[in-house]
Amino acid sequence: MPRVCTICSHERRDAIEDAFIGGTAKRRIASQFGVTERTVRHHVREHLPALMALARDAERMARADTLLDRLEALQSRTEAILEELEGTDLYFARLGAIREMRRNLDLIGEVTKELDRTPTLSLRFSPEWLELRTVIAGPSSPTQRRGEPF
Repeated sequence: MPRVCTICSHERRDAIEDAFIGGTAKRRIASQFGVTERTVRHHVREHLPALMALARDAERMARADTLLDRLEALQSRTEAILEELEGTDLYFARLGAIREMRRNLDLIGEVTKELDRTPTLSLRFSPEWLELRTVIAGPSSPTQRRGEPF
């Protein structure tokens, strides 16, 4: 059974990690917290990178939430403007508000990952694919005789 990391199980783990991140030398951290320099090195090498990656992910999510909040607030303001314009003859202004609403919804969809604009490529009717398919399958394939794609 593998040993538990001394630093991970230390009652002052957060203070040890904060000291390292703050630039305190490993030797000084070891003496200050009653552990060996080797255990500090091991923890920093094996466990701190994963923790820092989690922190980066959390920070990115927080920024995305802030962006989403701002976009949703902008969408609410755009909707309010469109409502004010509904009873008027300002058709260009109404169309402009509708355009902005669509742009806002596009951005919200991208931020929330509800809208995926990743391009897709279909080779099914590509002339190059049809030629290659003929070479691979030969002219005697039943699908080719019927004139249907693979």
